[in-house]
This record gives sequence, C-alpha cells and structure tokens, in this order.
Amino acid sequence: MAALTGLLVYCGVGVTGGWLGYKLKIPAGPLVFAMVAVILSKLLIKAQWPLPRNFGFVAQIMLGVMVGAGFQRSILQVLHLFIFPILTSTLVLVAVGILLSLLFAHTGIMNISTAYLGTNPGAMTAMTVMAMGNQANATVVVCFHFFRVVFVILTAPFILKYLA
Repeated sequence: MAALTGLLVYCGVGVTGGWLGYKLKIPAGPLVFAMVAVILSKLLIKAQWPLPRNFGFVAQIMLGVMVGAGFQRSILQVLHLFIFPILTSTLVLVAVGILLSLLFAHTGIMNISTAYLGTNPGAMTAMTVMAMGNQANATVVVCFHFFRVVFVILTAPFILKYLA
C-alpha cells in the first residue's frame, strides 16, 4: 500500500511540476520541472515512500514505446544525407564517455555502470531508466544529465550568437 501511495504522491507532484515547466515554455521543461518538483517535495516533506517493485520495468517499457512511436519514415530520408557527421559525433561522444567512465571507476569515484550512463550522451529519461535496471546509481546519473541539459540550455544562446 505504501508503494501505491508513493507512486500517487510522486505522480501528482511530478505532473504539477511538469505542467509548470510546459507552461513556462522552457526546453525540456516538463521533464526538468517534474523532477525538481518531486525532489523539492521530498526535501520539504522529509518523507520518502517506496515505489512499486516493478516500476523500473514498466518505465523501461513505456520509454521504449515512446522512442519507437517517435520514429518516422522521414528519419530514413534524411539519415543518408548526414550519416557521416551523425556517426562521427556519436562515436566521438561515446568514446569520450567510455574514457571518462573508466577514469571515474578506476579512481573509485563511482562504479562503472553509473559512470558510463552518466557520461555518455543520451536522453536523461532513457539513461535514468537504464540506471534503475543496471546496478547504477540513478540519482548520480540524473545529476550528470540534469547538469548537462541545464548547462546547454543556459549557454546555447550565447554560443550560437558567437558562432553566427
């Protein structure tokens, strides 16, 4: 019963925060504001409810459905035009992520799963869900991606203005 209560409380708080992020028209606002709202509520209420046992499993399925449903044929039409920059960018980012994760794991800062999922490119939601099922610290993975998203959002306008 506590797990269902926790899920309902977290969803209610998350939906409220996500709606606010959406209304403010902030990039990734629903995701970021939902997450921040749940974190703040946990800090303010000083209560922590467990989530249902299979929540991570269901979240992975829903994420897979969301990504699959986002696929469009137009992706294939554009892919061949940009395959070299896409592959180059992906391989370089993943290689740097692997090197950083090996460094962090070797120095004992964090385990290899947490380091790999935190340092590699990917959607925050996907990496967080993967962390839940792979002996990784999901909170640390969220911190990596949250900071990266916020940093990019805050710096992109200045960098784009400079580059233009």
